[in-house]
Amino acid sequence: MRLSGPTRWLLDRLLGRRTKASATDSSAEPEPEPLTVGARAMTLELANVVAVARREYLSRSRTRTFRITTVLLLVAALGLALAPILIRWVGQGSGPARIEVALGDSAPKVDVVGQISALLNAQSGSDSLSTGGKPDYVVTATTDVPGARARVDSGQDVGLLIVTRAPASASSGAGDLAFTFVTKAQAVDRISGIMKIAATSACQSDRLARAGITPVDQAKLFAAASYTAELPSGEASSGGTAEDFLNQFAMGFVLSIVLFMAIILYGQWVAYSVAEEKSSRVMEVILGAASPFELLAGKVIGVGGLALTQYAVIFLPALAVLLLQDQIAGLLLHETAAAASLPPGLTVELLVTFGVLFVLGFGLYSVLYAGAAALVSRTEDINNIVAPLTMVSTAGYLVAVWSSTGLFAPDSPLVRVMSYIPFFSPYLILARMGNGSMGPLEVIAAIVILAVSVPLALWFAARLYAAGVLMYGQRPSLRLFVRVFRRA
Repeated sequence: MRLSGPTRWLLDRLLGRRTKASATDSSAEPEPEPLTVGARAMTLELANVVAVARREYLSRSRTRTFRITTVLLLVAALGLALAPILIRWVGQGSGPARIEVALGDSAPKVDVVGQISALLNAQSGSDSLSTGGKPDYVVTATTDVPGARARVDSGQDVGLLIVTRAPASASSGAGDLAFTFVTKAQAVDRISGIMKIAATSACQSDRLARAGITPVDQAKLFAAASYTAELPSGEASSGGTAEDFLNQFAMGFVLSIVLFMAIILYGQWVAYSVAEEKSSRVMEVILGAASPFELLAGKVIGVGGLALTQYAVIFLPALAVLLLQDQIAGLLLHETAAAASLPPGLTVELLVTFGVLFVLGFGLYSVLYAGAAALVSRTEDINNIVAPLTMVSTAGYLVAVWSSTGLFAPDSPLVRVMSYIPFFSPYLILARMGNGSMGPLEVIAAIVILAVSVPLALWFAARLYAAGVLMYGQRPSLRLFVRVFRRA
């Protein structure tokens, strides 16, 4: 049998350590009877685990596929983090969008041009008034309607707003303002909706001005009402604004997706590693130097360490870009930079919880993936044998998504119970933290249950792994699973 470099190094370490230990122990005590596969399943020597983990980490990290994938994912993550700044930087040279207003004979009682300009820039998020930057929209008056139509058709202007006045009536005198917006934008485009809101506001102001209500009185008339929220107990609610809630929900939702992808991807890495060694019969040689428990633990730790390394290489630079987004925008767009801060909705508590759930969720699923992969002798059968685990993980992810989007009530009994089941809790904890339906004590309790379940899953997988790695040439089935588990 021809062994690869990393496998040969692993055998040298394991067998060399065993030979050295036998040479130093020169006592005349008889050698104990060799352990059976089932009895040796749970023996543990930390040095063997470290050797297996090191071999898994280095052999996979040195592959060309891993390096290319890491670089591509890093570029994609940085691109997403810089996307808002790059879009603004690319559009900086084109200047603000132009909209012309033709008042004609409408004789409005308010400054329609100024009011529409203020509303458009406020709706688009422009902060030109506070920072001295350029507005997103420039609204000007025009008397050349045919020329303005031509400029809209050529793309120089975003649109032309034609203002007319409806015929007067005997009861109300002069009619209301009427608006026609000439543009190439579709009804679903953002500018179409904003212009409709701006035109309605201008019409209402003109109507009030004709009734004799001054702009000062109009401001008082449309002032926001005094509004507070409180809990049923009478205590003040500290839920924050609707924008804060949406930001926090989005972050919890996104982190649930990232966690699901990581568990599926890296869990299958472990499964394929087991199946590859078993199909090449290298496993028979390695089992002579280390116990199945040591091999299983080493594989999970090695692949898990590589997964954390790849995630750190990808997400730490992206997080740094998000923290320094205002400073980068200040350098590129010559704007005033604010202090570095986390993106809206992303809190330290949420990041710490994500890190803990990443480690525990990966540990739970990866050991089970490895135990299941030990039942097959060909890599082609991996997808079949791990399909039940993938379906369970997908079910937890889907419930988390549905509870986040409102299809399931986040505080329903089903979602609450699933939040404490280890196979589902990694996804539901993040989703429920994002929508505010899970308190700190509930999060801690769910994480403790998940942490306790990992060694139990490791014990189960090690027993399965111990008997399964020596079974060759048999297709996976329920009967095979029962027979192997009884033997273990």
